[in-house]
Amino acid sequence: MGLTKPGTMRKEQFETMKKELRQMLAYMQPKSLEELREWCEAHPGGKERDRFPIALHVLKEARRIEPPETGPSPLMLKVFAHQMGQAALAVGWAPELLIWLKGNREWPGAWTISKIKAEADDPMRRLQDIEARMARGGVVSAAETAFRDRRRAALQKCRDIADEARAQRAEVRT
Repeated sequence: MGLTKPGTMRKEQFETMKKELRQMLAYMQPKSLEELREWCEAHPGGKERDRFPIALHVLKEARRIEPPETGPSPLMLKVFAHQMGQAALAVGWAPELLIWLKGNREWPGAWTISKIKAEADDPMRRLQDIEARMARGGVVSAAETAFRDRRRAALQKCRDIADEARAQRAEVRT
């Protein structure tokens, strides 16, 4: 790319950084890697803008381009195994709970749960409306169908996490 190592790094450190970046980006598809390479070329580091970007910036952009598929964290498993997570699944606000957990990485308190539920009201109502119209044979736009598919996929992801939590608990008991 014609970029030099960051000025604060020794050559050995730069080689180590590149090796670690290769390992951490191994999950990415070729198209995404190409997009990341173009981003690196367009966003060089250093005062003169002639340095390779630091790994932190490269990884942040890589997660934006193609987030890695990871399993649920232990916290997610505990939350969805708990009565609160089960209630979220039953009522339909589980996707918003999952988003909150990913961003905050802590057990939500009562006030936070009320905010999550309030945030989930519109998407839950919209899904119910779309499914009711579909059941009656009504007209549903492509955008509404896409929303329904995304919402149902998000709910299924939460159910899968709860199932995995139950399976792990059953495994521990035996």
